[in-house]
Amino acid sequence: MFFIHIPKTAGTSFRKAAEKYYGLEHVCYDYSPSSRESSDIVIQEVYENNDNFSFFKKLDDNSIEFLSGHVHACKYIDIFGARNSVVFMRDPIQRVVSEYNHFVRNFNYEGDFESFYTKPQFINRLKKLLTGVPYQAIGFVGLTESYSSSLDQINERYSTMIPDLELNKGRSYTHEPYKLDIEVINRLEAINQEDIDLYRQCVDLFEQRTILWKSGKPFVHAALQQVSHKSLSGWAWSDTSDEAVTIEILIEDKVLGEVISTDFRPGMLRIGLPRGGYVGFHFQYPYELPAGTTLICRVKETGQVIDTVRLQLDA
Repeated sequence: MFFIHIPKTAGTSFRKAAEKYYGLEHVCYDYSPSSRESSDIVIQEVYENNDNFSFFKKLDDNSIEFLSGHVHACKYIDIFGARNSVVFMRDPIQRVVSEYNHFVRNFNYEGDFESFYTKPQFINRLKKLLTGVPYQAIGFVGLTESYSSSLDQINERYSTMIPDLELNKGRSYTHEPYKLDIEVINRLEAINQEDIDLYRQCVDLFEQRTILWKSGKPFVHAALQQVSHKSLSGWAWSDTSDEAVTIEILIEDKVLGEVISTDFRPGMLRIGLPRGGYVGFHFQYPYELPAGTTLICRVKETGQVIDTVRLQLDA
């Protein structure tokens, strides 16, 4: 499992619980070359030798089952594959306040909150760490606010028994949101709009996945890549099976047609696709659709909605 550890998203609780489950000898950490948390093979092969191939081989030689770090998703997702990647997301405003408090508490940060949250490295942190990897492709996107449910689903999906721990909390009442002045909230929202949009999309995805999980239905990773008045295309794969996914395209409640996700997507191979990359689909409408048409793209087997798109006037 590759855990993309976004700071202040309950990631320490998750990685320490995973360490407890897998055993220290089967976990590997990359928290920067200067961090005491980073594993020796990371320091040696990734940072000193700059040899990712040797690093990958040593992970296998040392039976490493869990890799975690404050790293971009694209750095290691190809090792374990998209299906076996996990991330937790958190309300961006609450997350940055928590990170500020963490810096004050642990790194003696002396500036005020505004001086912290306006630094470029702390703006749209969620989006930056997932750059190059569509959030829909990540094996499991959990929510800090729904940590226990996320963990239950992770354990069932990956046949693990990672315990529910709560570590690295900066205050006792972590389930209560930080209270901020409305002016500060407005400023934070203005400069972190990309993170806010991404977080809302991840919340929708999590809620959809939870409904499927509770009803015993399989989840499909999918997204649209192109939509026009003549056709649409995208990608889709089952979370647990290598069977190709059948996609239905509807106009309101009328099925326009269906397509199977068997096209090759070479441009996405770097994120460790299942089915050797044969996960794409392209659907040509039987006739050109006018502007204003609302299309629904869904998984035929379960009714899972991939996207709903309203066609616009051509520019």
